[in-house]
Amino acid sequence: MSEVLPFALPDRPLVTNIADFVVQTSTEIWVDRAVGRIYETFDANCTIFTDVGIMRSVEDVMSSTLATINGFPDPDLKHLNVTWDGDENRGFYSSYLGSLHAVNCGATRYGPITGKSATARFCFDCVIRDNRIHTGWLVCDTGALVRQLDLDVHATAQLVAEQPMFDVAVLSVPTRLDGQAPRRWYDGPNDTIEGWVAHHFDQLWNARRFDHVAFHYAADAVVHWAGGRTAHGPREIGGLIVALLASVPDSTLRVERISWSDEGDGVILAVRWVLEGTTRHGGVLGDVPAGKPVSIMGASHMRFGNGYVVEEWTVFDEIAVLAQAYRS
Repeated sequence: MSEVLPFALPDRPLVTNIADFVVQTSTEIWVDRAVGRIYETFDANCTIFTDVGIMRSVEDVMSSTLATINGFPDPDLKHLNVTWDGDENRGFYSSYLGSLHAVNCGATRYGPITGKSATARFCFDCVIRDNRIHTGWLVCDTGALVRQLDLDVHATAQLVAEQPMFDVAVLSVPTRLDGQAPRRWYDGPNDTIEGWVAHHFDQLWNARRFDHVAFHYAADAVVHWAGGRTAHGPREIGGLIVALLASVPDSTLRVERISWSDEGDGVILAVRWVLEGTTRHGGVLGDVPAGKPVSIMGASHMRFGNGYVVEEWTVFDEIAVLAQAYRS
């Protein structure tokens, strides 16, 4: 491996067909319209977690897919990154970052036909065994999508809040205290993937040490953020984190899963995380109802160069989070 990394990569078996499986299946379903492949690639009793509820069967996946294709037919699908780990015995875990571009030609959960074109990134993490997906986590950048459709973000979120949901997870927002004292955030070694990720998210997001942004991001780093936002350099990148935390100031972030891949243009590290807290006016979420518990499932894909993050894609469902606040 040519570039310098801030951590050591563990050994793993040389398997390439998992990334091929994810990319090929997505292309067949969304571009070729072989939608019935869902029955062949998803377990009948699969569980798919989203910020708008939990899908509990392959039929839920099918109905959701049909609704999306009806609203956005003939999409152009781009594959950005695919990371993975695992083996034949334990099963495989994959994180797939892509984007869809299409014209809105049908009614959607966001409202009637607009005729507008839109591009939105998404991240789909999944567990695969015997060539079937049995557990998944889907995050879509609906904030960017809705804005490109020229729809009002808050009005759309209120419309979504009034609609029936899939199964709903119980939300219990954790406290930032350990007893009567602030929690001790991770300050251990960061020369492994797990240690680097723990330090990165705990220090920046939980300890609010925004001065550490420059320790992890290159001076010319670019971050593609949810809502169609973009930041260049550590100062602007730190501003994105501050803006989200301003909307949920008592929140804590926990890392759910890590995976990686060694690509031709650098190592890609994928992190799935959850940020939980109560809302407050201002920040990324704007004039959100205050004091409402929300859970934000996010995914970040990072590309490295010379020991720093040089490019990052972070996705979370802004409309679903606002809908949580309007619904609760």
